[in-house]
Amino acid sequence: MAKMTLKKRYSGSALGVGWSLVKPILFIFVYWFGIEIGIRGGKPIQGEIPYIFWLMTGIIAWFFINDVLNIGISSIRKDSHLVTKVVFPVETIPVYNVMALFFTHLLLLGLVVIVLAIFGFLPNIYYLQLIYYISFLFFFCCVLCTFLSTLAVVSRDFEQLVKSTTMIFFWLSPVIWTADKIGEGSILMRLLKLNPFYYFIQGYRDTFLFKIWFFERPYYTIYMIIFMIILTLVTSYLYRKLHNDFSDVL
Repeated sequence: MAKMTLKKRYSGSALGVGWSLVKPILFIFVYWFGIEIGIRGGKPIQGEIPYIFWLMTGIIAWFFINDVLNIGISSIRKDSHLVTKVVFPVETIPVYNVMALFFTHLLLLGLVVIVLAIFGFLPNIYYLQLIYYISFLFFFCCVLCTFLSTLAVVSRDFEQLVKSTTMIFFWLSPVIWTADKIGEGSILMRLLKLNPFYYFIQGYRDTFLFKIWFFERPYYTIYMIIFMIILTLVTSYLYRKLHNDFSDVL
């Protein structure tokens, strides 16, 4: 189903799935040009890391999350024929939609690894924790997509609200600006870290650039695990409570 969803999304185009890479690459180039050349004046991150590499390694996590917020949220509604006309495990709809988006994410990850290697940032032992971050991010997005798409079925206003606030999360994550100037123990930084998206964005950068293990941030990791457990329980409760009404609403 994930493969069919991916093909359907790009059917009729010459590049096909290739378009799933073109858009992110163009966004990276525009952000790099606008921020590094236009605002930062070419200054590296922490004195030695080129901004373009810092941007690439974090924004690929955001692209995946952003697609879940904007595309995944309407997954059940778009596949309403599976809900209303046939006996189908509806709970799998958000999952295979996330799997289709995840394929693009893996392609971007591979591209980033190649680019970094070409410019001297070779794979090292820290890359092993990609297994942790990728798996955690995938599970997080599956649960998040189920949560959002369940509520979006019963309320179109909720769907529009989430899509309208995507840009707010983009700037609060942070994706294109560095939080170095915010004190690590400050209240503002603690508030910033309440945003679960920041965990994955920073985790990718820790892996590719800063060589920091996820267990070197124990409190933040524990917070994310607790957050994930709560989100999973809430999502499970909402789905069990609302899924019987899907066919009536759709």
